[in-house]
Amino acid sequence: MGLKMPTKDLRFAVDEKGYKALAPTLIGKTLTYWEGDSRLLSGRVTAAEVKRDRYGNPYIEVEFGGESPPPVAPSPEAPDTGASADGAGDGEPSA
Repeated sequence: MGLKMPTKDLRFAVDEKGYKALAPTLIGKTLTYWEGDSRLLSGRVTAAEVKRDRYGNPYIEVEFGGESPPPVAPSPEAPDTGASADGAGDGEPSA
């Protein structure tokens, strides 16, 4: 008995030609997506197909071949970029 790979519906603000052009470019890419409201997952796209919903609107259905851990979020203690709070960008604290 094989493991069923997750599938997701992707919808974009493009016309049908855009969907047909976009779908093949997704194969092999790693996408990050939300599972419910609290779980961030990442997976490599193994298949992408343009389909239509019951109202005739196109969407892309992607199948993920394997899940990987979510990307690491940047640390809140990021290094100083040199910009000051007053927006002067001189690297010196504003008085």
